[in-house]
Amino acid sequence: MRYVSTRGRSPPASFAHAISTGYAPDGGLYVPECLPTVGLETLRKWSALKFQDLCVEIMALWVGEDIPAADLRGVVAASFAEFSAEEVVPLAGLRGAYVAELFHGPTLAFKDFGQQVLCKLVDYFARKSGKRVTLVVSTTGDTGPAALRAAAGSTNLRIVCFYPTGQVSRLQERQMTTVEAPNVRVISFEGGGDDMDAPIKAINTDAAFRDKHGLCSINSINWGRVAVQTVHWFFSYFRACEASGRGVGTRMHFVVPTGAMGNVAAGFIAREMGLPANLTCGVNANDIVHRCVARGQFHRAGMHRTISQAINIQVPYNMERVLYYLGGRDPTLTRGWMHIMDTTGKLTLRGPHLRALRAALNAESVTDGETAAVMRGCYEGHGYLCDPHTAVAISAGEKLGLLDGAPQAGGYPVVVLATAHAAKFEGAVRRSLGDGFWEGEFLRVHMPESARELEQKPEVGGAPAGKLFRVGEDWVAQLRTVVETGFGVGQSRL
Repeated sequence: MRYVSTRGRSPPASFAHAISTGYAPDGGLYVPECLPTVGLETLRKWSALKFQDLCVEIMALWVGEDIPAADLRGVVAASFAEFSAEEVVPLAGLRGAYVAELFHGPTLAFKDFGQQVLCKLVDYFARKSGKRVTLVVSTTGDTGPAALRAAAGSTNLRIVCFYPTGQVSRLQERQMTTVEAPNVRVISFEGGGDDMDAPIKAINTDAAFRDKHGLCSINSINWGRVAVQTVHWFFSYFRACEASGRGVGTRMHFVVPTGAMGNVAAGFIAREMGLPANLTCGVNANDIVHRCVARGQFHRAGMHRTISQAINIQVPYNMERVLYYLGGRDPTLTRGWMHIMDTTGKLTLRGPHLRALRAALNAESVTDGETAAVMRGCYEGHGYLCDPHTAVAISAGEKLGLLDGAPQAGGYPVVVLATAHAAKFEGAVRRSLGDGFWEGEFLRVHMPESARELEQKPEVGGAPAGKLFRVGEDWVAQLRTVVETGFGVGQSRL
């Protein structure tokens, strides 16, 4: 399996190279040179597998000959050793739909799937090559903790993690600032959730600097993240077939909370491979995906703060992968589109390309009020506690008539991807269910032990006053300095 850039001006790369760098040299995103086709017979075979075994089967398609089968199986086993649910992705019934709970990993969010496997694969290749890799990641709240948990303590990896100050929950912040390891740096910055993307891309596309320091971006621009996440789409589908009594091959609706579109890109790729799925994106007030599907306007807009802050994304970079496939895998067309977006912030799709996008994706935007109402309704009416991002997806499905057996679903089963545990968003839960929700018995029942234990850990990291990246400063220069000098012996944080 070889990987090519969506922009067509980089040589084909191996899986190992693609995931160990992140961005292609021309600034594009790596995608498979050709997608494997999964027929009905293979789907039926896969449907009987446990999650870890399915992960090995699917990852073997992406890895090719870069990793021996036994080594790949070892990486997968280690990646899911800390997941608390035996089946990894349990399903819950809610309002005529199935909720695929992707939050039973060590940091209570679906990002654990991609980061655990990706970081262990990058570590594997770094160890084999004898070259240390510097991971650089920016987070809106869940990616960072998952990456830090996966990489902390590795002698082959260093990791620098950025998060927007004041825009992550207390638990998310503590999941980052309580990590104590010599290979870890955690730094906050002013601005919106994806404002750090351009500086990270700048240093990753500087070939000399990237190669000197072994830079690798592990946000969902990294193909490894998308590749791993295809697994939970297939697995959730199989479990929903089983729960609904439908045969494998039945079409299903999937509704997913959408930010940078890494999860959506994985679902899109899975569908291109042969997963019989309709994809719906639930977005908050940062609704560029909805505007693009509805009006063809992939236009950057100002960032809105919401209670579903992990999807406060102004420009989802994985749209580039979707557009590449919708444009007939034409890198010249994709490169032109991305040049327009990079230089003007306003790409408008028309005609056949807009029709292709609408055939591939549906989208609906949800207000904070609607999100809170769904959280309240799920708990009070059904005894199900959901986080605000899952609530965005549920609300989107509700507004589009996909829940409660509505006729718009066409009789197809509906799967909602639950992307985080509600405990990660205490404030949003209080806003929806009352200020006293986390007191007494509710705390014991609904707050996982791992989250409660964080309250007892000292905050050894995070950027103290004067150290955070401030608006108006040269973030590219500061980022270079961190990579070059920020890992002194005995210093675990800036």
